[in-house]
Amino acid sequence: NMTDEAHALFLLAATSGAARDKALDRFFERWKHDHLVIDTWFTAQAVSPLPATVKRVTDLISHPLFSITTPNKVRALVGNFATLNPVQFNRPDGAGYAFVSDQVLAIDRFNPQIAARILGVFRSWRSLEPARKRQARKALARVAATPHLSRDVYEIVSRMLDG
Repeated sequence: NMTDEAHALFLLAATSGAARDKALDRFFERWKHDHLVIDTWFTAQAVSPLPATVKRVTDLISHPLFSITTPNKVRALVGNFATLNPVQFNRPDGAGYAFVSDQVLAIDRFNPQIAARILGVFRSWRSLEPARKRQARKALARVAATPHLSRDVYEIVSRMLDG
């Protein structure tokens, strides 16, 4: 059933090797015509703790079945990466923070509510150790310095930086 298949996909997506790639490819081929199920495919890759995940989710932004203007797709890929993948979101090099802040800025242009909601994952940035804290602050400062932010995103980012 779908529950078993999806759970197996999540487990395999968290590993590396040929079995992972084969499982992701087979799942995609089987379900590519069902957009709700494909959200599971996006999520399985977004929550993988593997070091290559940031590159993978960045590449998936350009996937033909992903649309940055579709809230469910954004939640499946960007939102789940940010909220369900603390290992890769909080990478010491800041790549997870940069990816999420890039997406917040892209989404803010047409859906400020979703962008502000995703930006909320940074709310505990002050409790991070110094290196990660600097990276998170850098990502937030970049968002704050962007011209023409929506009121929603501006309010969240300015409160986080001031507060």
